[in-house]
Amino acid sequence: MRPSARRRGLATFALGAALAEAARRGIDPVLVTCEVENTASARTIERHGGVLEDVRDTELGRLRRYWIATR
Repeated sequence: MRPSARRRGLATFALGAALAEAARRGIDPVLVTCEVENTASARTIERHGGVLEDVRDTELGRLRRYWIATR
């Protein structure tokens, strides 16, 4: 999210829409990741029922890995 669009619920809306689409397509569960330092994204994922699997070092950095049930 660009700074001027933050704290408006857009990420929450976007993740909710993506999860609804995954459910329509029969994808369950869904893996969602975010950088360890990105606590706002982690909160958004957790609000949608994300369950932390682990934290991994990747080429992209340290990532939190969450699973979210769509059913």
